[in-house]
Amino acid sequence: MVIEYNATVREIIIDKIKTFQRVLEEFPEIKYLGDPILRMKTETAGIKEGKQIGQRLGETLVRYRKLTGMGRGLAGPQIGLDKSVFVTFVDNNLQIYINPMITGRSNSSNYYRELCISSGIMGADVRRSEEITLEWTDENGNSHKQKFDGFMARLLQT
Repeated sequence: MVIEYNATVREIIIDKIKTFQRVLEEFPEIKYLGDPILRMKTETAGIKEGKQIGQRLGETLVRYRKLTGMGRGLAGPQIGLDKSVFVTFVDNNLQIYINPMITGRSNSSNYYRELCISSGIMGADVRRSEEITLEWTDENGNSHKQKFDGFMARLLQT
C-alpha cells in the first residue's frame, strides 16, 4: 500500500531540507549526531576562556536563529569544543553558563518532542526531570545556584 502525503506536508518537508542545506553551508562548525565529540566528557573552563567560548556560542546561536527561526541553546561540543560551556537564548536574552552542573533532580519526569541543532531536522520524544537545581558560573565570575522547572528545566538539561 502506498501512502501519499498531501502537498502541504510535502512542501513543509522540502522547505526544512532546503533550510538544513543552508545550515550545512553557513555553519560548518556545527557537529552532528555521530560525531564523537558529542559523546565526550567536557573539560572545565576558566572564566576568561568560558566567556570567550560563550560569546562564540552566542554569536553562532543568534545567526542560526536568524536563518532557521529555531534554537534555544548551544553547547561547546556542538561547535567542536570539549569545554563545559553552553548558552541559552530565552526572551531575547542570551545567557552564558560556565561549568554548569545539575546538583538536584525531581523524582517526577515527563516526555516532550524536542529538536536539537546537532540532530538536523530530526526530533524525538525525550524524557527529562520536571525540576532541576543547577549550579554554574556566569561570564563575570559570579557563582549561581538556582532551581528551575517547566521549559527552563527542560532546556537546561539538553
